[in-house]
Amino acid sequence: MPATVDQSTENTADQPGEPGAPPDFKPSRLQWLVLLTVLGADIMDLLDSTIVNVGAPAIARDLHASGSQLQWVIAGYTLAMAVALITGGRLGDLYGRRRMFLLGIGAFTAFSALSSAATDPQLLIAARALQGLSAAVMLPQGLSIIRSVFPPAQAGAAMSIFGPVMGLAATLGPIVGGALVQANLFGSEWRSIFWVNVPVGLLSLGCAWRVIPRDKPHGPDAPTLDVAGMLLSGIAMLLLVYPLIQGRDKGWPAYMFVMMAAAVPVFAAFWLQQRARQRQGRTPLVTPSLFTKRAFTGGLVLAVFFFAGMGALFLVLMLHIQLALGYTSLHAGLTGLPFSLGAAVGTGLAAAVLAPKFGRKVLHAGVVTMAVGIAAVAWTVKEAGTSLTTWDLTPSYAVCGVGMGLLIACYFTTVISAVDDAETGTAGGVLNAVQQLASSLGVALFGTLYFNSLSAGHTSVSATSSTLWFASIAVVLCLPLGFLLPRFPRTDVEMH
Repeated sequence: MPATVDQSTENTADQPGEPGAPPDFKPSRLQWLVLLTVLGADIMDLLDSTIVNVGAPAIARDLHASGSQLQWVIAGYTLAMAVALITGGRLGDLYGRRRMFLLGIGAFTAFSALSSAATDPQLLIAARALQGLSAAVMLPQGLSIIRSVFPPAQAGAAMSIFGPVMGLAATLGPIVGGALVQANLFGSEWRSIFWVNVPVGLLSLGCAWRVIPRDKPHGPDAPTLDVAGMLLSGIAMLLLVYPLIQGRDKGWPAYMFVMMAAAVPVFAAFWLQQRARQRQGRTPLVTPSLFTKRAFTGGLVLAVFFFAGMGALFLVLMLHIQLALGYTSLHAGLTGLPFSLGAAVGTGLAAAVLAPKFGRKVLHAGVVTMAVGIAAVAWTVKEAGTSLTTWDLTPSYAVCGVGMGLLIACYFTTVISAVDDAETGTAGGVLNAVQQLASSLGVALFGTLYFNSLSAGHTSVSATSSTLWFASIAVVLCLPLGFLLPRFPRTDVEMH
């Protein structure tokens, strides 16, 4: 999963990174330790997002989890993060970024340990949701902390390290997860994929305590915490996602459809509450004016279709090759390597060569490439049947990775270009929250399609292939939305 883009406000505490630092400034060892600490926290989140898909079949076997419970183990994390991500940035403004970063890391580590100790699916789902909330507190603080300790001339170079490191973590995540599950250290099997966060988290917590400078909240001018907005948005998301995951297990009673319909007025109430809050001169959770911009709203809907389709690919394929074809966890993790390598190639090409020259056409190319790649995976699964090998999947899975890399390299900068400078901070938070929500929706919707197909008596080959065809169609729907975005991103955009 792509690393989260910072949406929070600049830290104004007196730190070495103030404007006016000499151009020959050389980062100190302390500043590099701060950078490594923030990277460690982000890597924990990314590993937790990618590693669970590989461990899902083992969790299902050990805890006797149903299909819907397995979906909640994955979607609960991203949904909780989506609900709280923007609020997490606000908490940093109110109470200090160092304090919230330490709190986020500590809670994330504790709930990772709780996840590893879960004795039933319900406890694991709850622990995963609490992990997501902790990540939402931790992640928004990181890049602002880096900007506070590096002068502007060096901050860009420091933050440019994030891309390659996050790409490497995304590549290694499924492989490390597969290796840990297969190694079955001390009989832990899937539990080790959560235990691995504990030493990393404790190390990051200790380093953060020692090396991150103390900062001060912004004081009376800091944005206030919009609890009502957070509750309304969270309820609306839950009303939408819960029926998609639980409806199949409960036989689709009428109240499930009522819940999905009820999400619409609750979202409307959230919109009205945000407008009222802004009229009162209080900081809204989401700036309402963002949604009057056609390019921005188009970019949000594009993210829903794209990341939902991508989430379907990861979940359904991992379930098929492990549960139906008997791949070991390590084998399944290694099967994802072509995707990660393709993503690295796509991102590198787009960022260095294609995006500056072709602008949003690169985004369109990413959508088409991803859609073709998912369709090719679906075709490969159907044609190879139960004799499917990693080598069979390699070409199509690599194409999917290239598509993801092409889009990610220019998506955030292009969409952010469509908003005013004063709106960029909130816009970044909304984009990240929608990306997480889209992943949850993908798991909910396409996971339900897959399990419904199995319940109807179809083979896993047929269920996987048909589900991925629908995922490919979802990605294709992104194409017309891309034309709403600016042709080229602005080069003067700053995140506030």
